[in-house]
This record gives sequence, C-alpha cells and structure tokens, in this order.
Amino acid sequence: MQSGSGALTKLFVGVFMVLSWILVLARAIPERNGDRGVFVSMAERLAAGDTLYVDVWDNKEPLFFLTLAAGRTVSPFMDVVTEALWIAATALASFAILQTRVSCRWISALVGFSLVPLIITGAIYYAGFTHLPSTALVISGYALLIRGKALWAGGLIPVLVGFKIILVPVALALLVSWFLLERNRRELVRYALGSAAATLILVILLLVRGEFRGFIDLILSNIGYSQSMISDAYAIPIWVHIEPVLQGPAVAVTSVIVFLLAMTRITASRADDLLWWGTLAALLSSMLVIAITGLWPHHGQILYVPAVLAILLACSVLLRQASIGPASAILLIALAIVLSGAPSLRATVDQVLSARGKLMDLTRISDATQDLLSVAPSGATYARLGKNTDDSHAQGLRSLGHPCYQFVQYTYDLPATLTRIPECLPSADFVIVDKGLIPEDGAARWNTFVAESETALREHFECAEEPWGRLCTNKNAQRS
Repeated sequence: MQSGSGALTKLFVGVFMVLSWILVLARAIPERNGDRGVFVSMAERLAAGDTLYVDVWDNKEPLFFLTLAAGRTVSPFMDVVTEALWIAATALASFAILQTRVSCRWISALVGFSLVPLIITGAIYYAGFTHLPSTALVISGYALLIRGKALWAGGLIPVLVGFKIILVPVALALLVSWFLLERNRRELVRYALGSAAATLILVILLLVRGEFRGFIDLILSNIGYSQSMISDAYAIPIWVHIEPVLQGPAVAVTSVIVFLLAMTRITASRADDLLWWGTLAALLSSMLVIAITGLWPHHGQILYVPAVLAILLACSVLLRQASIGPASAILLIALAIVLSGAPSLRATVDQVLSARGKLMDLTRISDATQDLLSVAPSGATYARLGKNTDDSHAQGLRSLGHPCYQFVQYTYDLPATLTRIPECLPSADFVIVDKGLIPEDGAARWNTFVAESETALREHFECAEEPWGRLCTNKNAQRS
C-alpha cells in the first residue's frame, strides 16, 4: 500500500472517530421521564441518606443505584460523565482484545474506540439504564480473561451481579467458551478465586449498609416480575418474552451477528476461533436470557454484547484476508452501523440537535417538586402515589423525609406493597399524586390499591389540583 493512500486512510479514520464521538456523547445524555426519572429519584433519595431497599425501593440492582447516587452528590451532569466512562471502558476493553488478535494498531483503534461506541449506543440503547454498565463489565471481563488476567476477570462477576444480574449467564458463557479452547485449569481457579473474593466484598458492603436482605428480596421479586404478562405479546410460552424484544433493530442486530458467524465459519481456515466461539456463546446466552426474562424492547440491549464481539471477529478475519485500506475501514463501518440496530438518519440528527436541551434538562426541578417546596418546610415528610411517569421528582427534595418506602407503584407489585402504601400515607406531611393513579380494566389488585389510597387521601389530606396531578397536605400538618 502506498504511503499517500495510507495517510489518506488514516485521515479519514481520524475524522470519522471525531464525528462518531460527537454522536455517541449526544446519545449518552439521559432523558428525564419514565423509568429514568425513577432511577434519578432513587439516586436522590440515597444521596439524602436513605437506605436502599429499606427506606426506598425500585427493582434495580444496588451498585447501579449507588453509583448513580455517588455521581449526583457532585452534580446531575455526572449522569453523562458516568455514561461516557462506561462507553470508554467498553471501547478500551474492545481495543485490548483486538490487540491480541491483529497487528494493525490504527484499525484496532477505529474499531475499539469508534465503532464499538457506536454499536453500544445504537437504536436499542436507552441512556442511563442498566444495560450499558453491564455490557462494559462483560466485555471488560472477557478482555481480562483473554489477556491472562483471570483473577481480575473473575472479580468482575459479583460487580456484574450488583449492576444487572441477568447478564451473568452471558459472562459465564464466555468463560465456558474460553475454557473449552484454552483448557487452562490454573486460570480457571484464579477466576473462581477472584469471583469469591469480590463476592465477599459485595456481601460485606450490603450487610454494612443494611441492604443485603432487601437485595435478596429484590431478586425474588424480579423473578416474579420477569414472568408477568405485562406486554401485549401473544400469550405463547417463550414467545411471550421474545416477541416484545425482537423488534426491528434487535432483529437487524441478531441477523448480522448470525451472518458474520456463518461467513467466518465458512472460511474456517482463517477464522479466529476464540472470538468466533465467544460471539456464538454470547449470542446464544443472550437469546436464552431474552427467552426467559424479556418483556420490553429495551431488553434487547443485551444483544450489544455479542454485537461487540461480532465486530471484533469481523475485524480479525478481515485483516487476515485483505490489505488494510479504505475498503476495509468502510466495510467495518457499514457492519457497525447495522450491528447498532441501524438508527434512522432523522433519529441520528435529532439526537445531536437535542443534545443541549437534554443536557440542560438534567438540572431542571420538576413542577411537582417546585410546588411541594413552596409549601413544605425543611424536615417535613412526603410520599408519592403513581406509576413510573416520575419526572425525577426527588431532585431537590433531599431536605425532606420519605417514610413510605416506594414512591412508584405498579400493577404487578406484590400485594403486601400495595397494602402497605395506603396504610403509610397518613404518616406523611404531604403527598404528590401523579395522574397515573387511576383504575385499570382487569387489574383488580391495582384497583383496590387505588381505592384504598383515595380513601386515605380523603380522610387525612386536603388536596389541590395541579397541572401535573394533585398536591395533598396532611390535615394534621395544616393544624400544626
């Protein structure tokens, strides 16, 4: 290859990497509604000193909430910094894997530091959710394993449990595929020791914070939640989980992974066995997890683990068969776009144009919070009724107490939870009532909860209608 062509190729790659990170960072800014609002409110309550799963509850793993809370003690903008760090960790791990498979450093940099970030922030990606950190941990663990750092790779398994337990089967599938090829029992023992040591540290952390029992209860609760019929999928075993998840982008990702596995196996003499079997193991385990637990489209983000490995496999095989030039780079870029779920051009442009607005929105105090702060003295207590339409309401309420455990209620909540909340309401000085507190057809347990909550509000509170819902003041608090 001529030096002029090589310089042009590297210039193209450099420009592409800069542009790709502009898009990646724009996509990494979390929005302020729905589930994400609940996550932020949970983090704000933990930053206020509440104990996870004791004083405040939601169905996500502890290290996810504790990490988010730690960032929010500094600034809401740390939400974006945290996302960027998880993306960078995945990129670095991918680059480290490629450095053991190919000799061309700049093409490894293109794939690891540009294409991998594009893939994991693709069409299925939801900024600020638990899948990104768990993807980073799985890929990082695999990179450590490949590079002979099994002790540290094993240590990441309990960390993964603390972020998203359902990705542990994917990490273990990668371990099995690696061991069947390497047959390194010494490293396997080191992996187990690292995992045992980190597990002990995690258990001690949760015990000291008083959150261990709540975490076990959370796991049991999530098992029941994962088997709930809460989507509009056809009620067919297994399909009821697969159908809500394998929609357009997820189908595209899966199809390309299968295609790459098939094509690289056809050229078996030049295939990279370690990455090939790793990609297959990650895909099969991801599909198994979806078939058992899938409920929503964003659960398809688990497919980004095999997608990352697939682009690494494609790079490894491609560079063994072709000269390194613009055609190789363009082909890898095209593969990465499809492996990301092929977001539309309009969605891509919108992400960039809306970045500044989303960034500023991270510091916004919600209307419900502003109304509550206008009447609630420091040290007062509040509760919240409604579904996960939470607009990060707890941001700005660290000076208030929260006595009622769960500020988001769901139709599939345990009966004990839906009984406990109405009974707890009179202990709060104020109640934020979201518009989602309404009866639903066929949801008898939820409708009983709504009726009991309304009874408690009528008996103990004076409520004022607001554009966002109702703000209710305890009659005893009014008199005092």
